[in-house]
Amino acid sequence: MRRILVVVILALVVAALSVSLAFAQSDQDAIEEVFTQTESVRGLKASPDIQVNYLTRDELEQRMLEDFEEENPEEEIQDAEDIMVMLGFIEPDLNLQEFYIALLTEQIAGFYDPEDNSLYLVSESGSMSAMDRYTLSHEFVHYLQDQNFDLMRPPFHDPDDAEFETDDDASFAATCLVEGDAMIASEYWLMKYLDAEDMLDMQSGDEDYSSEVLDSAPDYIKDSLLFPYMEGTDFARYVHDKAGGFDAIDEAFSDPPTTTEQIYHPEKYLEGEKAIEVELADISSELGEGWELDYDNVLGEFDVYELFQPYLSNRNTEEAAEGWGGNHYYYYSNPSGEKLLVQAYAWDSEQDAQEFSSAYLRYIQDRFEGGAKEENAAGAWMVWSTDDYVLGLKRDGQDTYLLQATSEEPFDVAIAALGEEGDTIDEGAIAAEEGEGEETDLTWVVIAVVVGLLGLGIILVIVMLVTYRRPPAPPGQPPAGTYGPYYYPPGGGSGGYAGTPQPGGVPGAVPPAPPPVMPPPPPPGLQAPPSAVPPPPGSVAPPPGIAPQPPGSAPPPPPGAVPPPSPGGD
Repeated sequence: MRRILVVVILALVVAALSVSLAFAQSDQDAIEEVFTQTESVRGLKASPDIQVNYLTRDELEQRMLEDFEEENPEEEIQDAEDIMVMLGFIEPDLNLQEFYIALLTEQIAGFYDPEDNSLYLVSESGSMSAMDRYTLSHEFVHYLQDQNFDLMRPPFHDPDDAEFETDDDASFAATCLVEGDAMIASEYWLMKYLDAEDMLDMQSGDEDYSSEVLDSAPDYIKDSLLFPYMEGTDFARYVHDKAGGFDAIDEAFSDPPTTTEQIYHPEKYLEGEKAIEVELADISSELGEGWELDYDNVLGEFDVYELFQPYLSNRNTEEAAEGWGGNHYYYYSNPSGEKLLVQAYAWDSEQDAQEFSSAYLRYIQDRFEGGAKEENAAGAWMVWSTDDYVLGLKRDGQDTYLLQATSEEPFDVAIAALGEEGDTIDEGAIAAEEGEGEETDLTWVVIAVVVGLLGLGIILVIVMLVTYRRPPAPPGQPPAGTYGPYYYPPGGGSGGYAGTPQPGGVPGAVPPAPPPVMPPPPPPGLQAPPSAVPPPPGSVAPPPGIAPQPPGSAPPPPPGAVPPPSPGGD
């Protein structure tokens, strides 16, 4: 069964698009030059035999629509919508297919297709701009990754005949490595090879791009698109700086991160901490005739953060999510439209399980605006009913279980299957904070400030380049503490790697998307010291760590800071 949450449309951005415009000789020369420069910066080699084509946005939209319908059966899209609605990630009236196509058409600036070794730039003019060169550098990194490490293998991409499928969280984490590596490598390329005039060209070009669809996106979709570029960049920088430069990142492709917990906490990746395997029995037969297991997968720390972020403070959201140890969930339905979602979580400690449970109690009341009626307990299960659902929560040591059904009968069957034994829940494990649930309202105020600062940063970079052209650090050896802005969407987890998102745009995939075109990081002299750089969200902070997006685009604040995406190709 294909991944349908974060990576539901990844296949779209990797499809080969056939219509292209001819390149002028000067553009071809620029392409070859950027390729050679990118090889030097990234420290990898590959055959220069790669096709680069231009597409208009209309051509991109038409092909995306065709491929979406071919690659995503209607029933799978419906399952994705149902699960997202049950979790509160999207509203029931959102048409997932139409929205994703509109979002990606708006945001994608380029992408690399590993199936035919081709790279595509989205342009109405068919001419090479400074932004196109930056996009090329980013996508050439994906080409180098593919040629050296094979992006068409699990967990980066599951073949059609794969015996086992990579779970959503592992696929998303692998995408973060791919996008994070490309982001920092293209940063170094930008600082080394673009001049002040190019910077001005990139900044002025941002005015031509729209972010209307992105601005209207539900937080989960938006954060999912940004996460690989933002948190993925933080992850790649950490591995690069702590473990041996780009050589360490090369090694990471042999042993990719397997959880978004490792992305949020890269020290856990370097320490080799893996997810706890969570077993969950299939209860289709117990549910009765007509019931089917439609989907089973994993919700990671990113998803937990996204679950609580709209209702709790950033601090409490991180505290509730960061003890994530493992997850497994099953989604069932029957022909009459009844649904059942069963989730099992393993936590790093009993205290972590208590904190999650405490946060979930507050989530129930805030999400349903006080309309969740507490029913009689079933053993250790706490039970609530709302107009649409029956919900249950049980803690058993370091494990927690969640049930959500559209009627009582399947809910009772699930409780019988999971058992009523368990432990007491400490409702005060996470203390309520004044104004909790309202913090999200300030998100875009913070984003506006961040975008303004990024624009100022570009101006400062230009001034520095004009007055003092500092020699770039050698490839693989960036100045210590140089943590530039930049970040993710799940843009390639299931196939191709979304290219660079348009300036001011987000990556284009649902859970990988093209990296947002970010303004160049300020030169070393203007960088904040390492100690001033906030560490990656200690929990499933939002598609946090969002790599700085291009001016004009407002990425969601990262978890723990200002969330960018839970949970979505380049």
